[in-house]
Amino acid sequence: MYFQALMQRLADDNMGATSQAAGPWALTKSQNIFPNYPIYTDSCAAVADWFMSTWKDSSRKPRVAYLTANSALGKGIEIPQMKDYLTSAGFEWVGAQYVDQVPTAPPTTALAWLKDNKVDLALGVMINPGSQATIKEAVRLGMGIDQPYKIAFGFATPSHLQQFAPPMGQTGNGVLVGGGYAPWEDTGDGIKFAKDLINKYHGGTMPVPLYMGGLIEGITQLEAIRLASLQKPVDQLTPADVLKTGFYQIKDLNVGGLTPNLTYGPSYTQGVGKVVVEQDQNGKVIVLGLYDLHNLFAKQ
Repeated sequence: MYFQALMQRLADDNMGATSQAAGPWALTKSQNIFPNYPIYTDSCAAVADWFMSTWKDSSRKPRVAYLTANSALGKGIEIPQMKDYLTSAGFEWVGAQYVDQVPTAPPTTALAWLKDNKVDLALGVMINPGSQATIKEAVRLGMGIDQPYKIAFGFATPSHLQQFAPPMGQTGNGVLVGGGYAPWEDTGDGIKFAKDLINKYHGGTMPVPLYMGGLIEGITQLEAIRLASLQKPVDQLTPADVLKTGFYQIKDLNVGGLTPNLTYGPSYTQGVGKVVVEQDQNGKVIVLGLYDLHNLFAKQ
């Protein structure tokens, strides 16, 4: 992560920076790097909250396990705070299985383990090459919300449904992602703005979802400069001014619905106050709702 290498230099210079990645490192260090979507543990917890709200079997607790990338990215959710939250929320903890970040073979064994252990909800952090391959194999094995073996699969933001759903179609039906950006089908101002730019500069070809992340970063940086300029002329602003009287003063910033409104401060840089949970429903990205953050990370 390039930010981790630069964090101390940015802190020494009192310089704020936006980020298209989210992690505890942004929340526990110098508080001058500003993400625009939730950390991955909070994203998975929101998926778990949605799942629990739909659970109908009063005779037992739903069984939850990790099915996550065999990498630092995927194993980042393996912290006591995450497991403790899941059990406190009413789940029965089962265990963990791993899939290569970019699988070179179908993850049959890991998926069979979920079935053998009667898992109801599998949570993980994967990029699309991992999640797409995993779900294709799950469906082949008859696993999914509309398959003979009923199980829900939920991932954190790197498995953006805007990338996942179109190529997967019906095969991806039911897959959940927490913390994602707005669907391309959204009718809000943010998506309208994004599409105008895409039509003008990219020939109408939809880029990856992180295009929206770039727009949010630009809006956030401009808002920080605007707020700081209320205190001092723009040509006199220093990085410290923009950090302290700009970024730290951003409150409930509306980014056109691309992500929930953003709030930052010297002791809080998560940005969003809610987690969006989305689902692939027959190839379309459907927003299921907004769920509370639980701030699940190891204090450093």
